[in-house]
Amino acid sequence: MIVTHPASTDSADVTLKVPLRSLLELDAAPQDVFHGRSRAGASAKPFGGLYAGQATAAAGRTVAGDRFLHSLHIVFLRAGAVGASTEYTVERLRDGRGFSSRRVVASQDGKPILHADASFHTGEDGYEHTPEPPAVPGPDDLPPARSWFTAAGGDLDAWYDVYIGSHPVDIRFVGEPPPLSARHGPLPGGLQAWIRSDDPLGADQAVQTGALTYASDLFLLASALVPHGQTFGNGNVIGASLDHGVWFHRPVEADEWLLYDNSSPWAGSGRSLTRASVFDRSGRLVASVAQEGLLRRTRLATPHQR
Repeated sequence: MIVTHPASTDSADVTLKVPLRSLLELDAAPQDVFHGRSRAGASAKPFGGLYAGQATAAAGRTVAGDRFLHSLHIVFLRAGAVGASTEYTVERLRDGRGFSSRRVVASQDGKPILHADASFHTGEDGYEHTPEPPAVPGPDDLPPARSWFTAAGGDLDAWYDVYIGSHPVDIRFVGEPPPLSARHGPLPGGLQAWIRSDDPLGADQAVQTGALTYASDLFLLASALVPHGQTFGNGNVIGASLDHGVWFHRPVEADEWLLYDNSSPWAGSGRSLTRASVFDRSGRLVASVAQEGLLRRTRLATPHQR
């Protein structure tokens, strides 16, 4: 679970990014136990996507190479601690003729922080259909994420460093990103961005699916705040990923541009539901994502307060 508190705006306190591939190439121990590397830097925040991505990679290490991850469901139990060693224990639930099932428990200091259920499939012939992707500019026609914040001035460069720049993911927002969009008050719709790993990931699908799982946790909670004109880092809200599902429809290339189109159909009782579709540049649906999150209001806020 990742809890988002108001962030420091000390621009000197910038996380030193660890390459995403390095974060997902786990150290193996006997009996299907793996250890994951932490993000680095004084400003690094606990990020649920890191533990989810590493759990995904750990599960993928225990299946035959002809089986691809198609279904992943993660439940976050506790906030992870930055810098702490994380252990991933994989249980081989079943290896059938076409499917393999795995359960992963991630622990720090002997306490579980999440558990994940993953299913792998050999793939077979069947009916096919897929939705049309949204009509948006391509990543080459959009500016790097930081340029939005630099152009806006003020303390937004520091906000970027804490919430976006600390991640080893290249991001091209299709429209004005939070917190800039929050200045206009409540808005319809959600959040769209092209994403890819900063560095090449190689052919290993355990790493590729782990990378997409990592990146899939970046914007879901933020999209649930768009209809309310709110953003993280303004002291008005604390957010946490509660559970997270990803359905992979084809082998993943997370080091190539993927369009992440997400929105929130519902929020209430201090929780939100968000969902997303992930398309490659040719318009094929690569993955579908859904998440329930905690959105705890800490004080009464005007709609566009930052």
